[in-house]
Amino acid sequence: MNESLAREVYWLLRSTGSRLKAEFRKKIEEFGVTWPQYHALYHIGREGIPANELARELQCNASNMTGIIDRMADNGWVYREHLAEDRRVWLVKLTDQGASLREKIVPRHQSNIFERLGVLSPEELELLRSLLVKLKDDDSKEAGR
Repeated sequence: MNESLAREVYWLLRSTGSRLKAEFRKKIEEFGVTWPQYHALYHIGREGIPANELARELQCNASNMTGIIDRMADNGWVYREHLAEDRRVWLVKLTDQGASLREKIVPRHQSNIFERLGVLSPEELELLRSLLVKLKDDDSKEAGR
C-alpha cells in the first residue's frame, strides 16, 4: 500500500467531514437552533423520549443533556414530563412550537444534504457509500495492515 496515498485519503476524509459538518451546522443555525438542539429535535418523536435515551442518541452525558433540554425549554420547544409507569424517568416532549420547528427544519436539513452531495452522480454516491461501509466495518487489526 502506498503510505503517502493512505495518509492523503485519511486527511481528505477528515477535512471533508469537518467541512460538511460546518456547512450543515451553519445552515441549521439560520433557524436559531444549535447543532445539538437540531439532533435533539430530530430524535424527539410524537410520544416523547426518555431523557437518558436522548442523551444516548446525542452521545452526551446527563449534565450536557440537561443543559440542552433546559435551553430548548426556555425557547418553548420542549417540556419535561414524568413517565407514568416510572416517575423517576423524565420524558422530553415537543411543544406545538417545537413540533412546528421540527417539521420545518428536518426536511430542510435533508434537502441540504441532498443538494450538497448532488455534485456526485448516483453511481459515484453508491461507490462512495460502499467504500465508506468497507472502511467502517473493517475489524482487522491496525498492526496487520
